[in-house]
Parts: sequence; C-alpha cells; structure tokens
Amino acid sequence: MSIPKVVMVIAQFYPLLGGAEVQAQRLAASLKGRGVEIFVLTRRMKKVPAYEMIDGIPVYRSIRTVGAPFLFGLFYIASVFLFLYRKRNEYTIIHCNILQEYQTLVAIIIKLLFKKRVVAKMSSSGLTSDLKLMKSTLAGKVSLRFLRKADRIVSLCSQATSELLAIGIPVRTVQQIPNGVDSGIFIRNARNREAKRQVITFIGRLDSYKGVNYLLEAFHRVISGGADAVLTIIGNGPDEVQLRNQAAKLHILERVLFKGRQENIAAELSATDIFVLPSLSEGMSNVLLEAMACGLPVVATAVGGSCDMIQNRINGILVPPCDPSALCDAMLELLGNDTLAKKLANEARKTVEERYSLAHITDCYLNLYRELSCSPAYQEIII
Repeated sequence: MSIPKVVMVIAQFYPLLGGAEVQAQRLAASLKGRGVEIFVLTRRMKKVPAYEMIDGIPVYRSIRTVGAPFLFGLFYIASVFLFLYRKRNEYTIIHCNILQEYQTLVAIIIKLLFKKRVVAKMSSSGLTSDLKLMKSTLAGKVSLRFLRKADRIVSLCSQATSELLAIGIPVRTVQQIPNGVDSGIFIRNARNREAKRQVITFIGRLDSYKGVNYLLEAFHRVISGGADAVLTIIGNGPDEVQLRNQAAKLHILERVLFKGRQENIAAELSATDIFVLPSLSEGMSNVLLEAMACGLPVVATAVGGSCDMIQNRINGILVPPCDPSALCDAMLELLGNDTLAKKLANEARKTVEERYSLAHITDCYLNLYRELSCSPAYQEIII
C-alpha cells in the first residue's frame, strides 16, 4: 500500500496555539512518526520565517492576506490555489483543518481539476459552529454549496455530525473523529491532597462563549457556603478586564487568581483539584481532554463534544450552560466528597486512554487516508 502524501492547510499554525492549532501540530507530528509524508500550508506571519521545519514537518507560510475585507478573501483564495497548484505533484490528499476557512473551497476546486482527495474538519458546533459562520459570508455560502464534494468531512462530536446531516451532507461523507491528547505528557495528577485549600481551575480564552462570568458567580456561592477553595483562571482574551471587575464586585478577588496565558498546561493541571469548563459552546475542548488525562474530576457544561466525552456522574459531571446554581452545586459536591471525586477522576483517565489517546486518533486518520487513497478520486461537479 502506498504511503499517503498529505498537505495540511490551516489559517494559523505554531507559534499561535489555539485549540485547532494545537491539534493540527500534534496530529501532523504523530502522522509523520507513522511514515506519512506531510507538510503544512498556513498564513504568513510577521517576524516568522516563510519556511521552516517544525517537529520534522515542512511548514510553508505562503497564504497571503491584506487588511481590506474583500481583498482579504481574494488574496487568501488566490495564494492557496497557487500554492496547491505548484505543489500538486507532492500530495494526494488535502486536509483542511478548519471547515469555515477559504481553503476548503479552494481544496475542492483543486480536487475537481487534479483528482486530489479532500478531507475537511469541522472544528466547532453549536453557537460557534463552522456552518453558522459560513452562512454569514458570501464566500462561506459558496463553500457550503460545494461542501458535499469533499471526500470526507470530519466531525468532532455527535452535535457536529447532526449539524452536517441537517444541511444535506451525505451520511457516507461524514466521519466522526474526535480530538486526541498525548496521555504520556498529560499524566495522572499528583497534587498533594493533604493541602488544606483546594484549587479549582479554568483554562481557556476569556470571551463570552467560555462562560467564565457564570463560573465567577458560582464560585462566589461556593465560598459563601464556607468552602475553603481558590479559583485559578488561566488564559487571556477580550473579557479579562470585565471579569476582573466582576470578581471585585463579588468580593472574591482575593480568592481568584488570574494567571494569564501559561505555556506549561500540564504543570498547571498538576496543581489542580477540580477542573471546570463552563462554556456556552464547544467543538471538542483540548483542555478538557488534558484535565481528564491528568486524572482530575471535571465539571463541564453539556455542550458540543463535552456531551460525548463525559458520561454524567460516571467520569465527570455535566451541568446546563448559563446556570451558576448547577455549577456551584457540582463544585461543592466534589469539594466535599473525596470518594466521588476520586471515582470520577479515575474514570476520566480511563476514558482518555481508551478513546481519546493521540495514538488512537492517529490510527483513525491513517485508516481514513488509506481508504481514500484506494478509491476513485474524481466526481462530476454537481451544485
């Protein structure tokens, strides 16, 4: 069987490290380690080389853009097309790592012209769904018309799969593959449980979709009830000042530590007793996977991929979004019930090892690439 040759296209890549970018880097490195010939196409960045090797993977920052809204899309589309055309003999599969970006449309055009295969990944569902964002722009609407011509659309969770089927994407085209985590890096939590004050941690971007305002309200109720705990908030974003002001108004600022962006997430999780993700919308949270891999009891809202990852009260606790009372009750229960906390933590680690390890996810993509490599590539264009 021939070795798959893959170009992974993503708008942003290392050193930018959002959830999609982290997953792309991890997967690309893991695929490279399995013998896949892979290189990355991403956007040009100031003060970053236009070409470099990262984890042994060639990274081309050849996507060019300009500030004007209309010209931004034209430059983006043209530069992706020209790159893929010039490199057309160096790959057989185009893997678009985020569905709503312009590259999915270009990839499908390249497929129809040069008999390539296209895999496009839907990175988010719900309120921040890729499909919702695509419907809001002209280029996105055009891309949706062509989307069924992709060979596979990868959905991260059941909610994303349902959204794709609801807009008429054929069942055979949709393949559900979740995000993965390196369970060798994010290891079982080793925090000193004898420490008196317990630590509750949130990690993520500080914006309205992450629901940190509801977490602050819930934490206020937790400590008002006498719990001896602190809340660590890791990350930055547009709502940081607003959230700091909210903590001050609730008179909990002395119990809330805003630590900003941190590079060593594994170390932060090792200093944690309970991890909380109060999002209003998610695709599949990397940091929730990482917390579960570390053997932490987790509380998450019942949105997106969290509903696939967590079986309520089996390997974590699910609560409704936008509900400080339910968040408070879940945190208080874990703070006061060490037996339950340990049970959920052990099951969380087991879940990651069995279903979400990076090795398992890499196997899923390898099988997908091999399947596509063995089947006819060309389809007549039907809109």
